[in-house]
Amino acid sequence: MPSYRSILTVTTLLPARDPQDVEAAARHAVESSTTLEAFQVDVVSGQPRVTVRFASTDDAEARSVHERVLLQVRTAAVVPAAVLARVVGGRSVPLR
Repeated sequence: MPSYRSILTVTTLLPARDPQDVEAAARHAVESSTTLEAFQVDVVSGQPRVTVRFASTDDAEARSVHERVLLQVRTAAVVPAAVLARVVGGRSVPLR
């Protein structure tokens, strides 16, 4: 089963939210439908980035999971940029 990554830039927490809410939202969106392989938070170019790696049967299902992740995380924070990528040889290859 192929692996995918939802890569979200997160800039501002919504009122009464904290960083744990972002993680919980992302995990819930994935775990409700497929296998969560990894969750990571980094700072890239001075902005927080959330990366959720998950397994999916194909690109169409991965797009659906990615949309759920994006919608759920937006309940806790502002997400100005999001990318769905397939994992190929350990590298992220963005899907168009």
